[in-house]
Amino acid sequence: MEDYLQKLVVLIVGLISSFPLLYAEEENVRDAYADSLMHQVFQRSGLYESYIVEYNAHAYIKGTTRVLDKNILFRFAPDFFYLDKKNDNTIVETITNIHFHAPNHFTQKILAINGTSMNEDDLYQKSMQFLNINVYNPTSFNNEVLMPTTKAGFKYYRFFFESELDTLGHHFLKIRVEPQIKSQKLVSGYIYVLKDFWTIARIDLKGNWDFMGFHVRTNFGLPEENFLVPLETEVDIRMKLLGNEVVNRYYSHYNYTFINRYKSDAERKESSRKFDLSDYFDVKVDSLPVIKDSLFWVRNRPIPLTEDESLIYERSSGKLIDTAIVKSKNWNFAKGIFTSRRFEYNSTQFRYSGLLNPFKLAFSRSNGITYWQQLRLNREFNSGQAVNFSPNIGFVFRQKEIFFNTPLRYLFAPGRFGQLEFSLANTNQSFNSKIIEEINGMIPDSIDFEDLNLEYYRHYYSTLNGQYELFNGFISRLGVEYHLYDPVKSGDFTFKDYSEEKISDLLYTKYKSFAPTIGFQWTHRQYYRMNLKRKEYVGSYCPTFSFEYARGINGILDSNSDYERIEADIQQSIQLGLLRSIQYYAGAGIFTNTKSVYFADFKKFRKRNFPESWEDHIGGVFQLLDSYWYNASDLYVQAHIMYESPFMFLQLFKNVTKDIFKERFYVSQLYAPALPCYTELGYGIGNFIFNAGAFVSLTKGRYDAFGFKLAFELGR
Repeated sequence: MEDYLQKLVVLIVGLISSFPLLYAEEENVRDAYADSLMHQVFQRSGLYESYIVEYNAHAYIKGTTRVLDKNILFRFAPDFFYLDKKNDNTIVETITNIHFHAPNHFTQKILAINGTSMNEDDLYQKSMQFLNINVYNPTSFNNEVLMPTTKAGFKYYRFFFESELDTLGHHFLKIRVEPQIKSQKLVSGYIYVLKDFWTIARIDLKGNWDFMGFHVRTNFGLPEENFLVPLETEVDIRMKLLGNEVVNRYYSHYNYTFINRYKSDAERKESSRKFDLSDYFDVKVDSLPVIKDSLFWVRNRPIPLTEDESLIYERSSGKLIDTAIVKSKNWNFAKGIFTSRRFEYNSTQFRYSGLLNPFKLAFSRSNGITYWQQLRLNREFNSGQAVNFSPNIGFVFRQKEIFFNTPLRYLFAPGRFGQLEFSLANTNQSFNSKIIEEINGMIPDSIDFEDLNLEYYRHYYSTLNGQYELFNGFISRLGVEYHLYDPVKSGDFTFKDYSEEKISDLLYTKYKSFAPTIGFQWTHRQYYRMNLKRKEYVGSYCPTFSFEYARGINGILDSNSDYERIEADIQQSIQLGLLRSIQYYAGAGIFTNTKSVYFADFKKFRKRNFPESWEDHIGGVFQLLDSYWYNASDLYVQAHIMYESPFMFLQLFKNVTKDIFKERFYVSQLYAPALPCYTELGYGIGNFIFNAGAFVSLTKGRYDAFGFKLAFELGR
């Protein structure tokens, strides 16, 4: 039997180890001449990547939508698909001034617009990610796709020489591009290289993004003309979903009025010190400049309309847009039951997650199935001030409990993050410090929370907080918290080591806590943008530090708690290039100067504490740690690390990678007096529909539990 098992293990190891060898053997099937040509391109790509520093362009942009096939589900498509539910075929034309500043900052001002109907988000957010492209960047299309035109391309692409073309005295080398594995992070198609200059003259690339397939064709300027900048782009985006098929087609043409080329290293370093990125992908529209004069558009179109495009105008019966490119003002009740809905009226925005939306379900080992609802009501004023009401409610099936949070925020100083917030919420049932004292004297392996039956108190709390940015990246916070711990009077406790009298005291004593708080959050070299009068953080290469101090005061509003709570943390997302990153979060907290019974309810150590800087909605928490442990110690130190990459293990299985965008490794570590060495290891995958992960927990290095989590991301 042992020999059989040994042979089986050897066979499995051999098969696994053979995958990379087979993969490497296939990778070696390359075109040597094409590789030598691409080496010439790559040698210059480092310079060309930052050669164009700034430009101004007068652009004509045209977009059309055609519904090729639809069924009843078409009416219920979520808003983020940007579909016109009333018109099968639509068209819009715009004339826009575009200002570009390296590396990827675009400001667009609409000068004229006309058409039948199209969504603003569709034309000026999604489409511009394809229409504006620096072909020498390692990533493009909103940093979602690895480009084959940089040095890293050899790792993920194969190149094949097709032909040499002679056009008006210019010699172009046509090279076919194929990805080595199937992935939505890679593209295929053709690139055209200008011989001897070794610049990219044209790209003709296809790929997939979410539910859509895209085809991008861009012509770039030649050396004696508009060197390196895009002159003309055509984009086809085809969406197929549940029997529905829609094609969006975009065309752009650029006339350049100003081009600022290469800067010295000193000049580039000086410009990089600017943290205000207000012009990053911004669209400025004071009032919609609708121009219906057909002669105006005939004069300003670089190419005439096609027969089909003219027919769309004719079928609109002259009912051209007066309020085109605006967000929906209508509420579709039936659609709002099953999918997320959003609309706005005047300056009020409304969003709702959908009563029976299946994408609001999540599953984990500790909580089982969770279902939640979200509502967003936001009122903006001309001053930039805003009022936001964002209630959330969720039901955890395993615990049979409803959790809610009702934050109401008033943004009074939009340029300084000046905000007041009031919230009423509840959280996990907890137990008090009398139990903590008993647990700290026990061995972690011997603690059985189920036998102790410790869920004695329902926890409700309200907060009133204010914040203000003192200088860029540094936000100070002041507030007050009021907690109510209401005993669960179930009458079926089996707490073995306590007398009936002591149990009665625990059961029927309500605890209240009044605690002022003070804290700060600081991020060095914080980039930001000004959205009208409102400041928005964009990101930073530096870590974010935060600190909070709370003081429970006895006697105020019947408070019978006297303690101090101190917590601090640090978090950062470090980009490693080529869509790889490491994200970490570390924090610690302690209850001290405890002069009364208190509850160890930490703010930064809880079941649902996802780090703000992380893009992943699974990592940053302990997935398998029972909720009891969060209240079992008056001290904790935690650390979470996640490594993320689009290509790790799954590249060995090529038919899988086309649907998986990210692979992730998770490592989490906890120290607490009651649990001095707790570790979780995990592996996860994700795409635009879901994130999923499998986790294993270790206590003092010994196996403890296994579980997994699934969370939908579509439309989040």
